[in-house]
Amino acid sequence: MRWEEVKQAYPDKWVVLEAMEAYSSDNNRIVEDMAVLDCFDDSMEALRRHAELHKKKPDREFYFFHTSRENLDIHEKKWTGLRRI
Repeated sequence: MRWEEVKQAYPDKWVVLEAMEAYSSDNNRIVEDMAVLDCFDDSMEALRRHAELHKKKPDREFYFFHTSRENLDIHEKKWTGLRRI
């Protein structure tokens, strides 16, 4: 699905998404195709679901957004330093 389709299908909801097709450009992540995994009225429920999915499958790309947003503005952060292995 594209973001416009998600907004129409889930008006005024928090949605948890998985990026199916995405690329990086100028420190932004551009998601061209996405799958809606869940939707909620409450942002904290969406956050918990996102965290649960990310913990189970950290190699996949999950996001959560409210469908009132006009566009998906996903800014990439560059990690400097060490992570726990």
